[in-house]
Amino acid sequence: MKMTFKMGTAAVLMSFTLDEETFNSKVDRETAFIMGTATVMMSFTLDQNTFNSKEAHELYQSVPNVCFEGNFKLQEVFDCGERGDKLITATSDNGSHVVIHLYHFAYLTVDITFVVDNVDQLKPLSEPFSDKYISEVEKKVVNNLGKFIKASNSLLCPIRRGPHVTWRYAYSGDNRLQERDYEEIVFEMDSKWQNIKIAKSREFGNVLLLDDVVMLGESDLVYTETLLGIGRNEFKDKTVLILGGGDGGVLHELLKMSPAYVLMAEIDEEVIKACSKHMKRVCGKTLEKLDGANFKIKICDCVLELKEALNTGTAYDYVINDLTEDIVDSEKHSFEHQFKTSSKVLELSMKILKSGGKYLARVRSFNNERDK
Repeated sequence: MKMTFKMGTAAVLMSFTLDEETFNSKVDRETAFIMGTATVMMSFTLDQNTFNSKEAHELYQSVPNVCFEGNFKLQEVFDCGERGDKLITATSDNGSHVVIHLYHFAYLTVDITFVVDNVDQLKPLSEPFSDKYISEVEKKVVNNLGKFIKASNSLLCPIRRGPHVTWRYAYSGDNRLQERDYEEIVFEMDSKWQNIKIAKSREFGNVLLLDDVVMLGESDLVYTETLLGIGRNEFKDKTVLILGGGDGGVLHELLKMSPAYVLMAEIDEEVIKACSKHMKRVCGKTLEKLDGANFKIKICDCVLELKEALNTGTAYDYVINDLTEDIVDSEKHSFEHQFKTSSKVLELSMKILKSGGKYLARVRSFNNERDK
């Protein structure tokens, strides 16, 4: 008994968009690619003393009755593993299906994947897959299983997937699932260095993602102001080196404060181009040209720029680290240096600061033991 209550499950969900020309010649392509799926995930803690009875097993097999409206077919009941687990599957006429897993530690998971004919049904706050609908399905399962249920939990929003469904899922630094409110991807490309996306968010405006990691939203002026230390730091008539900063936010705000000169060292010109077009609330018109009266945008590896400044004796009043938070994959991108941490950047930056100069950066939390 004690061991069973320390056990649990982890569901890993993956989806793949297939080649339209080759995946299935029998499918109407125009219809298929406006379709999608909504996966509803429910779990039930069962009575330890009765969950494995014959009556209980008969009820488990009847669960599809309350999951689907219309006809369905009970496909199979499988033995799953060597501990007495059972797997029950059923499908409906339109391809929707349910997978019911009975675990030997008195736990039942019910995962229903509904096939929908139009992805508009999968938009947040749209019908039919509302929290009310999912709660009603959960209640039906509880009523169906009756005395065998001790507790139930459901994810009250579906996992939405499909070839034309904007992918909204991400994970936090401490590995918790997040769903964002992206309505569409307004820009995407793979540059030499990374995947670049700009997603439209109801709450935050357009959002820049690099390799699917959020960099900045149009509403994030507070990030830029905090990084610059507005109210604490004086930039008038100062020289500034920005490391990274391809979204243009730091440069745009700095130029409002009449610095003597700003050099921005950004490795990926495609980020600059994308943000110049789609992140106007962040950068205004600042990124429309690569140099001006008191600034220059240099497309280069910022570490090499730091080394060049050190070799030439160039010093700055401020060095601002606006690089991506996650480490750069040096093996994938063939960097000559390791970006395993920001220590090299910090070390070089401190060496090119003028007396009394400042190094400005935001910090990250540890993701796990590996990052420490």
